[in-house]
Amino acid sequence: MNDGTRVPTLLVGQSGGPTPVINASLAGVLDRVASGLGQPYIRVLGLRHGIEGALRGHVADLTGLTASDRDALANTPAAALGSCRKRLEPEDERGVLETFARLGVEWFVYCGGNDSMDTLSRLERAARSRGHPLGVYGVPKTIDNDLAGTDWCPGYGSAARYWATVTQEVTRDLASMRTYDRVVVMEAMGRNAGWLAASSALFRRDEHDGPHVLLIPEVAFDEVRFLGAVEAALARVGYAVVVATETIREAKGAYVARQVQGADQFGHPIVTGVAETLAHLTMARLGVKTRVNKPGTLQRTSVAHMSAVDLAGARLAGWIAADRLASGQSGSMVAMPVVPTSEVTHDAWMGGWWGEGSGSFGEVPLETVARAERRLPDGYVARIDGLGDPVTQDFRTYVRPLVGVPPPPLFRL
Repeated sequence: MNDGTRVPTLLVGQSGGPTPVINASLAGVLDRVASGLGQPYIRVLGLRHGIEGALRGHVADLTGLTASDRDALANTPAAALGSCRKRLEPEDERGVLETFARLGVEWFVYCGGNDSMDTLSRLERAARSRGHPLGVYGVPKTIDNDLAGTDWCPGYGSAARYWATVTQEVTRDLASMRTYDRVVVMEAMGRNAGWLAASSALFRRDEHDGPHVLLIPEVAFDEVRFLGAVEAALARVGYAVVVATETIREAKGAYVARQVQGADQFGHPIVTGVAETLAHLTMARLGVKTRVNKPGTLQRTSVAHMSAVDLAGARLAGWIAADRLASGQSGSMVAMPVVPTSEVTHDAWMGGWWGEGSGSFGEVPLETVARAERRLPDGYVARIDGLGDPVTQDFRTYVRPLVGVPPPPLFRL
């Protein structure tokens, strides 16, 4: 796009794996631009497919979206502008900044995770070294919940609600078929952190509910302990639900998954097949019928499981990023606040709770986010025995407000 007109422009982009609420953050940015508050913005553009769009000059004019458009956008999963996993190379910086200059871009909001914040930080440094006026601000996004400097990440609450809900539904199915199917292995996303897998235990009431075995990257996989835990559940309740993060490793560092298909542009290994590996192991060693459930992208696209607090927080994070840029701030990411209770509703957040006391949003330098990873604390996971609760009360206290009020418990005869 190049219409020959240079007007003060705010640019917004989305990057990395989408979440159920990533578009709410985009809507929040647009809310701030349309608010009528004192601001420098004349036009707001959206990058098509993140930084790849910047290299090609592919943008969409978002200035004219109405309030109803923004509300519909906020409740739509996946990245409406298109996402990417592009690593910004030094030779790319000049091309991106030339595109920004041609479009009159003076402010840039990027919604993403660790790698996206690294891209944003590098762009700010490159612009400064070239004398290009550019304010940048990051909005956190990831179902992995592993970003440093923020209490939680938009996207996690909704994906966690998905896992907490479907794990109980799968458990009831397995319990009904336990004379034939004995074990189900469910595979959760998560690069190096077990936040999402752990959320599968949130609605667990007793030993009849799954998960019975929880496998996370923070705890080295032990084959003997794993098989013992499965056997214990089979002996006590007649079936076993296993939830495993896709990237679990053995004590010596090898991935449990059979397939590691190279790495992405950021050097992260592409690991596949951990559920199948565990299922084969269980059938071979214990001789029991085992199924595999791999939600895949379903866990990050389910609107039906969207958390009200997650939705509101994501939208407010976008607003705040645009607001801080308007006030001259740059070089940080929005830090999400502690949510004190699961009864905090979407309307309460949008109505002003977020601006008071512990509800105030903080900020964290982009470089801090880019160079750190927030893993599941030791005090959030209990011992693995196939019978007891795999997560602690501390974890439940942390995650319940993000997930929201649980659905009615499933009935058992």
